[in-house]
This record gives sequence, structure tokens and C-alpha cells, in this order.
Amino acid sequence: MNNDEQFAESLRAQVTRVAPQIDVDVTRVVPAARRRRVAQVSGAALTLALALGGGAWAATTLGVQGTALPGGSTTMAVEPSPSPSGPPPTSSEGDHLPEMPSYPPMDPIIPPENWREATYYHVVSRMATAEQPAGEAPLGIERWYGDGTSFELTAHGPELMALGNYADFEGGNPVSYTWTEIAALPTEPEALHDALSSRYPSIQREWAVRDAASRMATQAPASPELRAAAWELLISLPGVEVEQDVQDSEGRRGTAATFEKPDTVTTVIYDEAQNRPLQRERTKGPIHTLEAYLTTGFSDLPEEVADSAIEVPNFTAMTREDAEVACLQKHLACTFEGAGSDTVPEGTVISSDPEAGALVTWGAPVTVLLSTGS
Repeated sequence: MNNDEQFAESLRAQVTRVAPQIDVDVTRVVPAARRRRVAQVSGAALTLALALGGGAWAATTLGVQGTALPGGSTTMAVEPSPSPSGPPPTSSEGDHLPEMPSYPPMDPIIPPENWREATYYHVVSRMATAEQPAGEAPLGIERWYGDGTSFELTAHGPELMALGNYADFEGGNPVSYTWTEIAALPTEPEALHDALSSRYPSIQREWAVRDAASRMATQAPASPELRAAAWELLISLPGVEVEQDVQDSEGRRGTAATFEKPDTVTTVIYDEAQNRPLQRERTKGPIHTLEAYLTTGFSDLPEEVADSAIEVPNFTAMTREDAEVACLQKHLACTFEGAGSDTVPEGTVISSDPEAGALVTWGAPVTVLLSTGS
């Protein structure tokens, strides 16, 4: 018997021992996981079992308990996420990382086909804010933006981000651009102006186009040609103040473009010779953020980052016993419900919600529909 078979046998034994009394209110599972995330700051670091940059991750002992749910359905409890040991990961530039993603997913993510092999936009930056205590090191940000699937490296390893439509430009009527829409934008400044302005109502068009151009030149997964066109457009727009040969927070030289809207001042510093963004600084009342871009470019998704996502297995035609083992292996809070079927044998799985292939986080609720026969 190999290691996988031994693990499956162990899980089966535990399922047999506790079933069918492994019923936990699923509405409490995810909030509990989020409370564990809060505890990470105070040292109770409960997280995914994967980290870039090394370090061993020790799994906890499986202990499943539960109480009956109304209606006859049963929900499996979830093994606590493992406690990390060893040094925490840092960004590619050696900066400490946030405790959790800036945009944690609230719902399952349905990834595009072949998302593991797709091209991603890799951004490594260094962030400072007005609230940051004096002398404290800036925060590192490392993300992989994809077409429908995105990841962020945290202090406990890579995690899913809820950022499918990449650029949600600010304004009274926010506009999102998908990866495909960004790729289709023209790479001539005048044509790009027309394409961007057509997305906004006239009342906010002037400053919205400035903001959109600045994001296309810095944060969006834009080709080098589109990025150059966005920068040329930005410095040509009315209301943009341009200053040559300025220095960013990292000591790099570039050209600055500053513009305002009613309550926000934005300054972008750009290296025109190398066609790359250096820094984006925003001030909105007492809120001040400065993000220096250290790496911006297209790349493959690292295998360890892809492996950090939990993929809902294909439960279809499994027996309940096999489905329970799969739930335990994937750390999912599976609820089993019965439904009549003329085509699916009694006791086997009809479907699941979320569907097979959906990407979720540790402890995510999954409803598994079991056939009760005709």
C-alpha cells in the first residue's frame, strides 16, 4: 500500500468512526476560519499549508465532532488549518507581507480552462501609508493577476484573490476592464483616449480618463506597447502637471505626472527610457499611500502558488463514503443532502455546489447532492 492509499484508509477510518454524526452548522465554519486569521496577528498563525521561501508547515490532528442539522442533511466539520513553523515568507524583494489578501474571495472562483498554464501579470511592489509608524519597514506586495484567477503572497503563503475584472477605476460609475478588454485596447494614444472616454459618462469623463490612463501605465496587465501609449496619453491630458527628472522613494529617476480630482491628488513617476512604472502616490484627505513598483511583467504562475488554491473535486458518481474522504482530503465543509433521481443510483453523488473545478479557500462550504433513488 502506497502513502496515498494509507492516507485514504486513515481518512476512511475516521469518517466511519464519526459518520453520520459529523454534523456542524456550516454557517459557523467560515466565520471561525476568519477569526483564526485575526488570531494570526497575535501569534495564533492558522493558515494554508504552503509558503514561498521555505519553512516547514505542521498539520494538526484531525478531530471531527458535530450535532444534527434540521431537515436530515449533514455537514462535515473541517480540520483546523495547519500552524506554520519556521521563518515566514517574504516578497521577492525581501519585504514582510500582509497577513491576508487585500481582496479575499467571498465566493468560489470559477477559473478559466488551463488556468495553471496561463500567463499572469506579476507585480512586486513596496507600499507605505500615512498610518505607518515612523521607522517601520514598508509592506511588500506580491501578486499574480490572471484572466479570472488572481493570487497574492501573504505572510502565511500564497492565497486566492477576488479580482477577476482587473481594473475597477474609481468614480461615480466604476468601470471594470477584463483581461481580454485590456488586451483589445488600442496602443496609439489618441485612439486609446477615445476608447477609454467612451466608457465614462460626460460628467466624470475628464478625470476618469486621467485615472484610467495612470492605472493602465502602472497596475493593469497591459502590454509594453499599451503601457507606453497610456503614459503618453496621461502626460498629454489637460490638468496633468508634468515634471522631468524627479526621484522616487527608491532613489530611481523618472518623469512625474500629477493630477487632481475633487478630493484626491495622484502622482505617477515613470521611467520613460525603460518604459516601466516606478511609483504611484495618492493623497485623499488624511489618507496617503505610496506604492513603488519593483517588478511588473508577464510570467508563468509558480507551481507552489497554483497549488495553494483548493480545487473542488468532481464528486459525481462517488459513493458517500468516497465523497467524505475527498472532502477531508481537500479540507472542505461538505453538506450532504438527498434528492430523488431516476438516473443516478441510490447513494451516489448527483452534483455539487460549487461545481467541480471551482477554486475555494480552506473550510469552504460545499453542498453535495446524493441520490435517494427513484
